Amino acid sequence: MELMIGKQIGKTRYTFVVKGNDLHELVMEAEKLSFHDVFKCGLCGDEFLYLTAYVTKDDGYKYVKIVCIKCKASVTFGQQKKNPGVFYLRKTEDGKLDWKAYEPKDKQE
Repeated sequence: MELMIGKQIGKTRYTFVVKGNDLHELVMEAEKLSFHDVFKCGLCGDEFLYLTAYVTKDDGYKYVKIVCIKCKASVTFGQQKKNPGVFYLRKTEDGKLDWKAYEPKDKQE
């Protein structure tokens, strides 16, 4: 069985396909995409966002982020340790998305 799931990130609609051998397995796989639509940047309010993924050189950590094209702010997906296939958007203590302002590499060091 297959299920197509749509997620809106900025102005782009992404379609994810999940598979399962039966309805229960299909729904369990679909729940791994446990993040909601993100329509605009949490810092500048722009709607031009995109998904990006990368692996760090030193430790091989995997990251998925939503990035704003205008101000380059980003919000990172968290990944469960018990079930690394489950991704969620990181939030602040008050429940808002944890948007981080862009910092050029020379300022980070």
